[in-house]
Amino acid sequence: MQFKNLRILRFVPATFPETEALEDLLAKRGLEPLNAMERERHGFVPAGPDGTLVHARESYRLLALGGEKKLLPSSVVRQTTDQRAARIEQQQGRAPGKRQMRELREQVEIELLSRAFTVRSSTRSWFDLDSGFLLLDSGSTKFEETFFEVWHQTVTAVELQRLDTEKSPLSAMTHWVASGEAPEGFSIDQEAELRSAAEGQATVKYLRHTLDGAEVRRHISNGKQCTRLAMTWRDRISFVLCEDMSVKRLQWVDQESDGNGSDVPDEDRFDVDFSLSSGDLAGLCKDLVEVLDGYAQGN
Repeated sequence: MQFKNLRILRFVPATFPETEALEDLLAKRGLEPLNAMERERHGFVPAGPDGTLVHARESYRLLALGGEKKLLPSSVVRQTTDQRAARIEQQQGRAPGKRQMRELREQVEIELLSRAFTVRSSTRSWFDLDSGFLLLDSGSTKFEETFFEVWHQTVTAVELQRLDTEKSPLSAMTHWVASGEAPEGFSIDQEAELRSAAEGQATVKYLRHTLDGAEVRRHISNGKQCTRLAMTWRDRISFVLCEDMSVKRLQWVDQESDGNGSDVPDEDRFDVDFSLSSGDLAGLCKDLVEVLDGYAQGN
């Protein structure tokens, strides 16, 4: 149960429902198949191998928001519409007007949607009832917005907030790279992106490159800021921190976990991985907030 990306949010633990009550709430918004006219739909799906919508261990809760989406590229709709418009022009002797083209496009969309392929996805979310952290296993701001919407429609008592710290990741990462010193508990790896705030936003990317050289410091002294930085937390997790506080390419340094033998049942193996990963995720988030000078006022 190891996440690959993180969108870090917050909630008030005191408002969080008991596991059984939360299971009932999520069941009312389970993922249902799309009807013929729908393009996309979201709903909660089982988070673990036991089939429950809420996987609970210690202070941690794991959920999964599923989605169904029909694959209908706009280029296909446009091409089909143009073909039908050409036939109409041939029959009528004149091209369809704007209103007729709009109606024709809508008709084509309805027909193609009923035959479009459907893809299903599942994205996990992790709650820590001790710290109030919520993590989404996604690098997408669009998914974060979707989760906000579905969650607040489903679990009205628990308001979600975006994480805001006193020091911005942009400012902190720039300082760490410029000084060549990582904050306590972290190390700087060999990947970074430096971007100018000036018009044109000239960007320099380093990959598998040491970041303690004069060239890097010169870019920063000339006004570039660090927008992405590869780091490792306590020799446990490597990741890339981004300027919007999202975390990309999360990877456990030691991939092996106790209890992962082939003779261990899937549910037991999942529980072990969940507990170990959850402890690491909680520690990483806590330390990240601390090195960014804590929560911003009002957050």
